[in-house]
Amino acid sequence: MPISILYLPLKVPVRFDLVQPLATWLDDDESQAGFDKSSSSFSSSGGDDAPAMVVPKPTYTSVQCRSELLRIAALRNCMSEHLQDSHKSALEEGDMLRDCQDYHATLLEFEKRGFPTGGDDTENGIALTWRGAFGTKPPETHHTLLWDRACTLWNIAALKSASAALLLNGRSSDQTQQTTKEEYKSAISHLQQSASHLSLCRQLMEFSQEEYVSTVDLSKPMLQLWEKIMLAQAQTLIYQMANLGDSAVRNHTTLAYLIQGAAPFYNEALKIAQHPRLQSEVPTPCTEWAAHCKAQSLVCQARAYFHMSIEFRLSKSAHGKEITRLHQTISTLNEVLTFCKSSQVLREANRIFNNSTMTPMAEAAATIQPEAEGLKRLASDRLTAAELDNQSIYLEDIPNPDQLQEIRALTMVKMNLPLPAAMLIPRANLFAWDR
Repeated sequence: MPISILYLPLKVPVRFDLVQPLATWLDDDESQAGFDKSSSSFSSSGGDDAPAMVVPKPTYTSVQCRSELLRIAALRNCMSEHLQDSHKSALEEGDMLRDCQDYHATLLEFEKRGFPTGGDDTENGIALTWRGAFGTKPPETHHTLLWDRACTLWNIAALKSASAALLLNGRSSDQTQQTTKEEYKSAISHLQQSASHLSLCRQLMEFSQEEYVSTVDLSKPMLQLWEKIMLAQAQTLIYQMANLGDSAVRNHTTLAYLIQGAAPFYNEALKIAQHPRLQSEVPTPCTEWAAHCKAQSLVCQARAYFHMSIEFRLSKSAHGKEITRLHQTISTLNEVLTFCKSSQVLREANRIFNNSTMTPMAEAAATIQPEAEGLKRLASDRLTAAELDNQSIYLEDIPNPDQLQEIRALTMVKMNLPLPAAMLIPRANLFAWDR
């Protein structure tokens, strides 16, 4: 089964020296800590990933926390430089995943101590500007550290998903070696964490920032869409990992349930892609996402049918049911292939598959038609043999599809994972003198 993972584009912060604005705010007796939207905290993981609420402004001066101010400014400026590179370069050369995680942890330390995290106070001197991931609007500026934390969560999710893609896409291009179980586990972990970070980002935006932010990247439907895509991809990899090894010992019922478990996530993503805001602000990517999710959902369904046909064949007592499942497999794959030909996105992706400059979206889309064609050949060959055997030997009735049990979805993917320690505990020992 071809491996091709979609991953999010990066958001890039515009360079801004945080030292002086934060120092001025800290030393101004009239400025206040601003996060006052609620008297209680929230958290998707029950840990310290939520901001502290109604924290009074620090009583110390900027001189006392000079090293902390330099640290947070340096991390942000490092991101503004290296996040402009490709995902691969940012990961391998800039070590941006580590720095983004450290910046998130550092922001939490500042939030806990009452630095500006409330509303959008334009008078605090802090102007944090980020370019949109999809380039549909001019860069957007806000005046709260929570804005930076939300954007950083997006980027960590983007880098995690890219890590999974680079790991598996690089392996799949080497036809001499099979992806190992450990590599699958690593990629699945990256995608599950990416989905969890997007979920936390959505909660953070809904709770504190949504009314101020206009960029579509951090809108509720966009974050939900990509969360579902990450979960669908992770579930698909769980199926692929279970499908490794000796075919003689595979449990095809379990495999059918596992791949069926990915289809609902793709269907939910397909539905979200129809959201009016996404259709209005990012119409071309929306068309691509929707086409990809629909085709992938159908392929998952076809694979589930095919595995059940194998299970019936191995039972040696359900030849008619095997034939029904094979007919369902081929019918669903015909639907996939017809859709690939009718969808401009999928048709063009397949045509330029050998282009080395293909986008991640096009590269992923281009795997769908070859996968469907390959599976259809297998199912068609088996159907021919099964029908011949049934006509000459078994003479079983062929049941209608509605007479067979529905293939249930077995969802193994993990959601709402707690944040890793690297996103909660800064590498530098910040504010140690204030404990």
